[in-house]
Amino acid sequence: MKRMTKIFSLLLSVILVLSMTFTAFGDVAGEKGKLSDLKDKKEQNAKKQQELEASKAKAEAYIEEVDRKLTNLSTDIYNTGKKLEQTQDKIKKTEKKLKAAEESVTVQYADMKLRIQYMYENGDTQLLDLILNSSSITEFLNKAEYITELSQYDRKMLTKLKDTRKEIADSKTVLEKEEKNLVTMQAKQKKDQADLENTVASKQKELSGYEELLHANEASAEALNREIKAQEQKVADAINAMTEPPTQAPTQAPAPAGDNDTPKTPAVNPGHSSGWIYPVPGHTSVSSNYGYRKDPFSGASSFHNGIDFPAPGGTPIVAVADGTVVWANYNATAGNWTGIRHSNGVTSVYMHQSSILVSVGQSVSQGQTIGLVGTTGSSTGNHLHLGATSGSTPGNWVNPWSYF
Repeated sequence: MKRMTKIFSLLLSVILVLSMTFTAFGDVAGEKGKLSDLKDKKEQNAKKQQELEASKAKAEAYIEEVDRKLTNLSTDIYNTGKKLEQTQDKIKKTEKKLKAAEESVTVQYADMKLRIQYMYENGDTQLLDLILNSSSITEFLNKAEYITELSQYDRKMLTKLKDTRKEIADSKTVLEKEEKNLVTMQAKQKKDQADLENTVASKQKELSGYEELLHANEASAEALNREIKAQEQKVADAINAMTEPPTQAPTQAPAPAGDNDTPKTPAVNPGHSSGWIYPVPGHTSVSSNYGYRKDPFSGASSFHNGIDFPAPGGTPIVAVADGTVVWANYNATAGNWTGIRHSNGVTSVYMHQSSILVSVGQSVSQGQTIGLVGTTGSSTGNHLHLGATSGSTPGNWVNPWSYF
């Protein structure tokens, strides 16, 4: 009886051990399955990230291409405006010349009429005087020839003045036609510019959507990495449970701390003063100031390193102070931008221009036109972003208001 009891107890122990072993195997298989699912999600997330990056790159390339077209078009509009001003000035001068020519014709015609009338009314008496008062036939012929030449001169002079008047009138007609063509051309250029700006605005919105999706996908990837690490720990714990009983409940590894997203504090203002003037004459309102603000793309708080002055596209931009151009090129974010180094070591920075009208190494004077307002680069509308950096290259941004 005792022997049967021992055998029964042994069988129960074996069954219990086998049951626990099968349970442990089941736990390991289950945790491994969850880990495999998480890794599959990570692969899908990485693929989605690549697709979003590619779409973003295409949008940026498209914006850059449209920005180049806007730059060329803005320059064309500026040059057309200059030609139109010159043509209108020529028309005014031509009108003055035409008026003077018409007056000359009128005067010459009146003088000729008087001489003709006098000779007609006094024809016989004049001829008699010529005969009686001439000492010889030679003197008589000379006087008669003088009268003939005077009449011929009157006719030639009148013809010449009429030809001059016609030439000036024709010149005015040509200039007026040129003026009309330039006005038509400028209107078309401005319409094309508006269409391109609308295209850029639409593409910027699309780009903003990609950036938001990328931020969300990156956050999802970080969360998946934390889940995978925690799941790997669970798998390891389940395997350990097969060989030895846990002495305490497994502790889940803490999630790794994320990067500090707090924006860096801007550099301390060096305190110089250079008496800057407003960079867009006639446009002193500010749409976004220097300092912290809500980012228009991501919605997160970010540091705005300059001052935004809204103005219509094509409005002239002037140098805030005397200086030397240290860069003038295109940047995907800043668009067409220019940097001007000043005597106090500060560089004024002009972003999002539709057209740059200066070149590197050029000396510029305060108030000199250096470019035109636009919306190139990462921009949501026509404006000038004015920045200030304490070196000859961007980076150590300071408050531009300190120099006005």
